[in-house]
Amino acid sequence: MGGPRSASLAIQTLNLAPRSLYSIPTILGAVTRSVSQRSFSTTRGSNGPQNSQPKSGFNPTKSHRIALNSKDEGIAQIDGNISIEYPENDKTPQTPVIQGHGGVHFKRTLAQFSLENKVSVVTGGASGIGLAISQAIVASGSHLAIVDMNRDEAHRQAETLLQQFKIENLGCKDLPRVTAHYSDVSDPTSVNDAILDILDQQGRIDNLVTSAGFTENFSAVTYPHDRMQKLWGVVVDGTYLFTTGVAKHLIERQASGSMVVIGSMSGAIVNVPQPQAPYNAAKAAVRHLAGSLAVEWARHNIRVNCVSPGYILTALTRKILEENIEFRDKWISLIPTGKMGTPEDLMGPVVFLLSDSAKYITGADLRVDGGYTLT
Repeated sequence: MGGPRSASLAIQTLNLAPRSLYSIPTILGAVTRSVSQRSFSTTRGSNGPQNSQPKSGFNPTKSHRIALNSKDEGIAQIDGNISIEYPENDKTPQTPVIQGHGGVHFKRTLAQFSLENKVSVVTGGASGIGLAISQAIVASGSHLAIVDMNRDEAHRQAETLLQQFKIENLGCKDLPRVTAHYSDVSDPTSVNDAILDILDQQGRIDNLVTSAGFTENFSAVTYPHDRMQKLWGVVVDGTYLFTTGVAKHLIERQASGSMVVIGSMSGAIVNVPQPQAPYNAAKAAVRHLAGSLAVEWARHNIRVNCVSPGYILTALTRKILEENIEFRDKWISLIPTGKMGTPEDLMGPVVFLLSDSAKYITGADLRVDGGYTLT
């Protein structure tokens, strides 16, 4: 029934349907089709890890389309009226440790995925994506050095991760060394001091993850210059200073190493409607820096890869959503999987790239975005 003409009309009808091109102005750029009035939960089911979260008034896994105002139909634009400033350390919400990811298990997998007896460093490791990565690294057998500008939170989370390991590995006498270190990653002296402190407490460095970073939302013509310089200092300079500092150590040791820099899909696209031109440019720089360093250090057997998250629901992202309820539907966009990611979704990709399973992978940009950049 129908024939070619009916099929053609159906295609035309689909092509005329308005598509939501709005996304979320968040610290890590979180977006979803998932809208509900139910409380938020990342429960995976009775057999998977469960993570209780505070109620946020929406569910990021329920998908439906929204009706746009006529003036917004089909238009992907920046909204210069959106302005969100990154909060100070004492105003950022604490990140809970994810439950159910450590301990001995009997699932069959490759031994190459293990980070056993490695020493790994995570910048920005006391909260958000960085904390989830820190937890994954410890669960994978590595010693860990958490680097963060929030000195107290770094020490608190280091102790929390160690206690979590003890709970999940009862009777284990071979405990990981989990240490906390302060650094302003944008300052060369502070970075060098942190690396020396890590070497003093850990003895060596094998792996590095640069996760320190933030974003803010101001229109390009109103963006405060000092805040733009601060953003680039943390995201670009911080990545460069830590990767080169650790590379010097590895080259002097004549040791192999693996680095993962945390980029963003914003390094390859322009998010809408939130204005964040300096952040997009900074993440593009980080992505290309990873490739450049990968080529330069390949002869030293140092691998450098980039992981580019999409819209990730961190504790800070959730707080922003709660404070901007009126924008919730407008921040829904075209994620093929129909949901936002969580910091937990970055655990496996980063551990994979750090491990020997990825020993022939360098200079790659692994996008963890639910397919967002494909549409």
